[in-house]
Amino acid sequence: MGTWQDIFAVKTADMHLTEPWTLQEDDTLQVHVLKPGWKEFVQRRALGRFRCSQCFHEWSSAKVHMLFHMSRHRGQGTVWMRAFRQACRRCPDPRLEEPEFSQETMERLMHNLVLKILKYFYHVPVQPSDLLEVVVDALVTGPHNTACCEGCQLGVCSASQRLAPASDAWEPLMDADKARTHLTPKRKGMRPYATPTHHSSPFGSNFPWKCCCCIGSSFLSVLAVLLFILLYFTEK
Repeated sequence: MGTWQDIFAVKTADMHLTEPWTLQEDDTLQVHVLKPGWKEFVQRRALGRFRCSQCFHEWSSAKVHMLFHMSRHRGQGTVWMRAFRQACRRCPDPRLEEPEFSQETMERLMHNLVLKILKYFYHVPVQPSDLLEVVVDALVTGPHNTACCEGCQLGVCSASQRLAPASDAWEPLMDADKARTHLTPKRKGMRPYATPTHHSSPFGSNFPWKCCCCIGSSFLSVLAVLLFILLYFTEK
């Protein structure tokens, strides 16, 4: 817990939070269960690493849930934090294991936490783009197992997230312009792809029109020659 507190102190100083704030851990925190005047911040996508205490299997997850409850009273602030655990999917009777975080992930989490404090208690305007994505590059494979996730079992995930495909592998969402570029790539010196226009035809779209035109032109040419010869000999 000492590392969390040290990083939290640095972030509060960097963002010019002059009032004293303390950070403590509480494994009994519940989502949406708050005392009057308290505020809540839920981080549902944090990269953490786990190690099973029974079989020593190790795994990483990009959906580690973090819960923060915050309060400010008489010029002092308090934050309670809970990191939800995960169980090993290999053991028949697994224990819930505590997550471990990299220094970068911890710094990003504390950065976002202090931004929430500034917004809730000091009325500092904070945009969603100001929050840092706490998932950093790492090799994470396999789907997120909600049955082994303490946060999922306690309802930390919202209903919309349960309906969406859950995966530990995080990919940033593309905006609309990038998505169009990704779906219809443009090549240098070429015109954009045109959407084919479908016309109703009794002969179908594969009817050999060019072949018929060539045959018709040849037939008219031969007919003209025969007509010329016939008129020539008739006049004689």
